[in-house]
Amino acid sequence: MKFLGQPALTDLSANENPFGPSDDVMVAIGAASAVAHRYPDADGARLKKALAAALGVETAQIVLGAGSCEVLELAARAILAAGDETIIGWPSFPNYRAIVGRAGASIVEAPLKNWAYDLKAIVERISERTRLIILANPNNPTGLVIGGKAFKDFLDRIPDGVTVMIDEAYREYVWQTEYADALAEMSRGRALVVTRTFSKAYGLAGLRVGYAIAPAPLARRIDAQRQRFNTSGIAQEAALAALADQAHLERCVQRSVENRLWLEEKLTALGLRFTPSQANFILLSVGEGRRVFEQLRSRGVLVKSLEAFGLTDCIRVSVGLRQDNERFMHALAEVLADGEGRQPTCRQAI
Repeated sequence: MKFLGQPALTDLSANENPFGPSDDVMVAIGAASAVAHRYPDADGARLKKALAAALGVETAQIVLGAGSCEVLELAARAILAAGDETIIGWPSFPNYRAIVGRAGASIVEAPLKNWAYDLKAIVERISERTRLIILANPNNPTGLVIGGKAFKDFLDRIPDGVTVMIDEAYREYVWQTEYADALAEMSRGRALVVTRTFSKAYGLAGLRVGYAIAPAPLARRIDAQRQRFNTSGIAQEAALAALADQAHLERCVQRSVENRLWLEEKLTALGLRFTPSQANFILLSVGEGRRVFEQLRSRGVLVKSLEAFGLTDCIRVSVGLRQDNERFMHALAEVLADGEGRQPTCRQAI
């Protein structure tokens, strides 16, 4: 099936940047490919130096990884041991469960409240075995964020010996001015690990480069878990060029916000409910999520089925190019007209 001249499948399932990397990044990739037969800088020294300057931290605080998923895993290995506990808000990114399990620790879940993290409930679940708390800000799949005051109050209640890891994969899309400043809290001596990525807003998902920021002693422990040459030379050069081209990043974010608002307007017109996302995706209540997912796929549109998140009545749709979004809305309207249920169980006031 084709729609408006598009290929057979429109993929809105992975929260990618549909606008792609900048011209400068493409030039850097081409130049780096000329020495692809050489091993990369194992430490990524130039990229770490550029990140440290941009973030106002020391290079010793930065750990590079093949996407933020790897640095999340490295941190879990560095912090956790068999018998330890990790607390996560749920639903959230399912990979958190996986990395904790591979580190030999167990998961304690704190259900979301009104589709946001219930920080009070998380604190109440801390035990003598708790070593790690993992939060995403914004959260995936809800797109909601933790505000600055709430985050400070939360950290004030975290006992010694417990590290809080903040996954900020979608931070570049956040428009809320009260968004928690995790790096500022880290500078005040908080036991924090912050993970970020070039895979989303920077448009480098296929090159797999992310990083963690942590207090230097903890960063050294995390880095000790890392495989040598875990980020390629092409990825490092692309990330350097992407970091230098903030104008392209801002254009991508602005266009994504405009397209998200367009989607929200159309979804509202259909009478559908969704969370007020501050990321590049929308959590949408459609009733029977799996059936809607399959019906959309049969019409050439791939969204995210949320069964792994425990949200069987919802789907998550990434914000794509305008023509991608139009194709999604066209297909969704057809699916709903064909009788798919859409009970508003994911309702969030907007």
